[in-house]
Amino acid sequence: MPGQWEFQVGPSVGIDAGDHVWCARYLLERITEQAGVVLTLDPKPIEGDWNGAGCHTNYSTKSMREEGGFEVIKKAILNLSLRHKEHISAYGEGNERRLTGKHETASIDQFSWGVANRGCSIRVGRDTEAKGKGYLEDRRPASNMDPYIVTSLLAETTLLWEPTLEAEALAAQKLSLNV
Repeated sequence: MPGQWEFQVGPSVGIDAGDHVWCARYLLERITEQAGVVLTLDPKPIEGDWNGAGCHTNYSTKSMREEGGFEVIKKAILNLSLRHKEHISAYGEGNERRLTGKHETASIDQFSWGVANRGCSIRVGRDTEAKGKGYLEDRRPASNMDPYIVTSLLAETTLLWEPTLEAEALAAQKLSLNV
């Protein structure tokens, strides 16, 4: 989007990720204030045929970064697919204007994942696939998301939440068709 600025935060562990995002936002606010520039965290402040602003979240656990981690990542993706609506509802206001299925975004209504696919809900890098371990990127959070909510939902869904066997089987079948 015209005038959009991207920056990285992390790597961070646990709740530190939220702290780091809020500190970065504060610094950004102060810099733009001093420069006389208007800042907004709205995911698509001006309608148009261009990208909005997201807060893509790279996520991994220790087991994802160890040998055999790609299988752990795929299990996490399965869980994320089953809780797509819960995540979307907590991933920022106005996100429906950004997640249109165009401009390197997935549709807000449909979960998808892929390797090196910037148009998916969850992207896995080529390097992660090649090494069989690494991280996933949740591309759904909006730029105005609450980082504590996003990180807690990711951890809860991938580490603590257990789907029913029926839901897991249906989602696994559906996801195998997406790849």
